[in-house]
Formats: sequence, C-alpha cells, structure tokens
Amino acid sequence: MYKFKVIEPFACDKEKAFETTTRDFDGLEKHIKNVTMIKTETHEKSPEGVERWMLMFHGDGAIPLIARAVVKPDMLRWREELICDPRDLTIKWKIITNHFTEYFHCDGVTHYIDAPEGSRVEIDGRLWVDPMKIPGISENLVRRAIEKLEPFIGALISPNLKVFYKAIKKRENIK
Repeated sequence: MYKFKVIEPFACDKEKAFETTTRDFDGLEKHIKNVTMIKTETHEKSPEGVERWMLMFHGDGAIPLIARAVVKPDMLRWREELICDPRDLTIKWKIITNHFTEYFHCDGVTHYIDAPEGSRVEIDGRLWVDPMKIPGISENLVRRAIEKLEPFIGALISPNLKVFYKAIKKRENIK
C-alpha cells in the first residue's frame, strides 16, 4: 500500500475553501493540461447538506511506446466519488478506474484547516493494487511488480491533486 499526503494553501478561510472546491466541476479541465474533460455524472444533496458527486475524468497523456500494447487511450479515464460534508469540512473520496477495477484501489479523506494566512487543504490518501493471477508469471514476481507499481502510480497522483486545486484557485481568482 502506498500512502500519500498533499497540502495546498488557500488565501481564504476554510469554509470558503471548502465551498469553492466542492461545487461546479464541469469546465475545470480548461485549467488542467492533462485532463480533456470533467463531467458530473450524478450529484445528490442530503437534507443535512452532505453532497455526493460522481465525476468522470478523461485524461490525456502520451502513452509510452512500450506500454501501448497494454495501455489503451480509454484506460486514461476514471471516476471520482466525492462525499462532501460541510458539517466537519471533509471530503471522503474514492477513485474508480475504468479498467481493472477489481485490482486497483485509491481512496482518502480531505480536510480543510485554518492556517495563518487563510486555510489549507490536507489530502490523505492511499493506493493499493491487489495481486492478480497472470498465467505463466509467479505470484512472487507479481508481488514484486506491485511493490514497484504502487509508488510509481502514487507519485503521479500527488502532483495531479495539486494541479486540480490550483486550477480551482485560478478559476476562482483565489491565491
């Protein structure tokens, strides 16, 4: 399992940061270079004000030649489920891959915290890959590959989360 933490400052109070980052995701891709589309698939709000979003992301990236036999362009799509709770200013989130969903898992919690010059968003996440049976490849080799794969994928997630929150700040003119 690969754990990660991302911190992004906001030049506004934590309530404003929460409100700004938990609404209106459509069109945000204009500010994120490796995402071509963000689409709200569902959005529900409970009587307590808790909102559940299901977002579809379409990524864009050059697939290395060596990986093209396995990685197809539609594999650069994923869903994000967000449970946004204004009562404690948290987001429980989960990334759902478009392929191999039974093997790849990523989830976490986002907290909004007061800071001296406004607030900060703290994202605690984890990523893990369940071992899969691949004909002709030993379980030990699969486990060793997973040990390399988890930190590699995890290292891609953290900068993308920062880009996502920076895109929101840019769109909303918040520093």
